[in-house]
Amino acid sequence: MANNLSNYKVITVTATTDAEGIAQNKVVATGIEIPEAVLGNGGCSLIKSITLSDASNTSLECDIIFSSVSTAISDDEGKAVGEDVADLDDVIANASGWVSFGSGDHSDLVDARLHTKTGIDLMVEAATSSTSIFMHIVNRGSTATFAAADDVKVKIGILQR
Repeated sequence: MANNLSNYKVITVTATTDAEGIAQNKVVATGIEIPEAVLGNGGCSLIKSITLSDASNTSLECDIIFSSVSTAISDDEGKAVGEDVADLDDVIANASGWVSFGSGDHSDLVDARLHTKTGIDLMVEAATSSTSIFMHIVNRGSTATFAAADDVKVKIGILQR
């Protein structure tokens, strides 16, 4: 049954990556859709919290960049931002901001790591003809090695307006 009393929503997406080691300042995931992030086409929402689970148990220090467009920030995961991409202007012009996860933002669960940020209040906006926003993840720490392409899941807590 739907909750018709709240404008809060939690959306879970898989941050599809490559099953390999991804070095510092390289792209972990790019152009990942967060569907129905806003209530109507071109609408806005507030990101309130983010929980990132990492089944490979790496201590992933990263930036998550949010944009209203799905344009890739690199040609492939494991490459640098802008590598083999003709133009980043579209992503930059449509970026809403980013959220950083540092070394102290996770809990070691032995077989996995759970990273959490709360109190974010980042306003995001969908494109005129869409209710989706998009995210890109960039590794900012030491090499993160993923065993499978679906090891990274992201839950975004959103206040929809």
